[in-house]
Amino acid sequence: MNRIESTPQLAEVLGAVARELGDLGAASAALQELVAERIRGGAMSDTAVMDAQAADLLVQHLSELSKFVDAYARGLASAGADPLGSALETLVLGALAQRLSTLSSTQIAPDSGKLELF
Repeated sequence: MNRIESTPQLAEVLGAVARELGDLGAASAALQELVAERIRGGAMSDTAVMDAQAADLLVQHLSELSKFVDAYARGLASAGADPLGSALETLVLGALAQRLSTLSSTQIAPDSGKLELF
């Protein structure tokens, strides 16, 4: 595992970013529920329903990014080694993990157990 130069502030900043992403995910989930209520009430066309699925994707990605950044921050704070690989392993959206794994030499093998809804 590569060593990474880190300061305590970097882990703290990343932890704060993770919390912000989590808050945005929660707000998006609330908006998603409003959209779902409209769908259940029949107030949206089929096309609008398909477009509304983007809200679900937004919630999933914000949640996953929050979890990833939090795992990365905790890894930096505890080990001082590059925690990218272990942070990537926390993700259940395989395509997101694959995109983020291109940030370093860490590669994620396709996993049939990864969740992909869209």
